[in-house]
Amino acid sequence: MPIAVITGGNKGLGLSQSRRFLQSGYEVYVVARSRSEFDSLGAGAHFIECDIAADRSGDFLTGIHAKTGPIAALVNNAGVHLKKPVWEVAPDELDHVLAINVGAMFATCGRYVALHRDQGAGFSGAIVNIASMGGIMALPSAAAYVTAKTAVVGLTRSVAVDAAQFGIRCNAVSPGFIDTDMTRAILAKDPARRNKIEGRIPRGTFGLPEDVANTVFYLASDQAAYVNGVNLPVDGGFAVGF
Repeated sequence: MPIAVITGGNKGLGLSQSRRFLQSGYEVYVVARSRSEFDSLGAGAHFIECDIAADRSGDFLTGIHAKTGPIAALVNNAGVHLKKPVWEVAPDELDHVLAINVGAMFATCGRYVALHRDQGAGFSGAIVNIASMGGIMALPSAAAYVTAKTAVVGLTRSVAVDAAQFGIRCNAVSPGFIDTDMTRAILAKDPARRNKIEGRIPRGTFGLPEDVANTVFYLASDQAAYVNGVNLPVDGGFAVGF
């Protein structure tokens, strides 16, 4: 049974990703600070309690690898958002956003490659990093977040180039406006804003968590065996115009 490790796979978009891998016969290790909705995943899912921002070396991966052997797919999904313009972001707030969105992902990518670079010919591993539209275009009042997600795209490309020699691919997914509980709660107070956003999306509607999960799974699967170093938007065409 192939192994997938998903950071932040206990809620939101990450929970949908965990379900997608489970549905396809993977054993899924969910890494998060709390269980949240993890227990809804059922058989085949394993919870690893970890604050990835504090784990500066990606040591949690070493523990999983020691137990399971080769990890077929690593999904770096965990992240945080900060809604502030650049002049309002305090140094500690910037550090926090960068530590989780970039530092933790950097360490986890590095540890994954280090653990699998000696697997030998025939090994096929995949890393999928969750970026954002903020890694493609500027978002208003989100300077720290945009900075971090732009770095994620650069990290993805660098890992793709360096790790390919070991049979490891690295790609990113940039979700657009996705219809989640959090999004609905925020926009319920401002329906005009939702209408404005949907009018900007060529598809005319928000995406579903499953849209992101299916894309992540595709990039992690053998169907994307020759796809490496891309940042794939899942945004209904938002980033390319209307």
